[in-house]
Amino acid sequence: MADGETENEDSRILSVLREHPLGLSIKEISAAVGMSRNSVAKYLDVLTATGKLELRHFGNAKLYTMSRRVPVTDIINYAKELIIVLDKDLRVLEVSDSFCSFTGSSRQRILHTRLSSLVPPVLTPAEETELTSLLNGGPAWKKEIRLVKGAHEFFLEGRFIPTSLRSGEPGITLILEDITDRRRAEKAVREGDRPLHTIFQIPTVPCFFLDRNHKVVFCDRALEILTGIKSEEMVGTSRHWQAFYSEERPTLADLLIDGDTDRIIAYYQGACRRTPTPDGGYECTEFYPAMKPEGKWLHTTATLIRDSSGQLTGAMESVEDVTETKKRQFVIEQ
Repeated sequence: MADGETENEDSRILSVLREHPLGLSIKEISAAVGMSRNSVAKYLDVLTATGKLELRHFGNAKLYTMSRRVPVTDIINYAKELIIVLDKDLRVLEVSDSFCSFTGSSRQRILHTRLSSLVPPVLTPAEETELTSLLNGGPAWKKEIRLVKGAHEFFLEGRFIPTSLRSGEPGITLILEDITDRRRAEKAVREGDRPLHTIFQIPTVPCFFLDRNHKVVFCDRALEILTGIKSEEMVGTSRHWQAFYSEERPTLADLLIDGDTDRIIAYYQGACRRTPTPDGGYECTEFYPAMKPEGKWLHTTATLIRDSSGQLTGAMESVEDVTETKKRQFVIEQ
């Protein structure tokens, strides 16, 4: 079956289900799109496996609805870290755009390949065999990885996390953070080539992602450092406000998901402005007195996330600590 034909049939099924938010059975979908039940069932299996649909069982009946989760691909492609998802055979099932760019390889060349066979290889064959313990319920582990691309040396901090795939089978998510600048800076300090302050000039912008139900689906290590709250305490909950406020209230990303312009104006008292992005995001600089130790000035930017069909799946909010900049401004103004 041609790819174009598949995409067309997928679009027809998704269009019908958007008009029926409570869900439809295979029989009802088949009648609505004019396809046989067997054909519809095959398309539904693919759409469910890729996270675009959700399946609920009522007795012997199957009811399909539009997914309310952010697809894995959407999340990993917005994250600044390099992310790889492995299947039970330790072959690449999903890979982020950032990893493709880092290696200079296309997604097609990376998918279904083992880590030891990538160019450059992420693990040796011997190291790769150790991953089987994660498939059997072993604890997550960290490993620093050294890669050589041509004449350049790179260092990555890898977090290997046991993962349950949508198929129900075990898998592994590998999150790689590029720490090359940090290692080079440390080496330079040891050798006396650069002053100590260069270590602290490594740029990073903390961020978190919400689904359209205001649940945290991802937050990066930089946000943990900034707020002092571990990602596992926030992921899967709506308690992300605790990182910034002493009392429950929506963040800029929450208000953007709701499309509530009036409340954005009310909460931020005109300090917010639209960003020059197609999704009409917002950015704002505000003082957060509840953040330790004595409050912080943060510049936040919220952007909507949409799937390949243009449907809203959630929002990303990046958080930049601008406290020192604000302090310098106050000194000048005085």
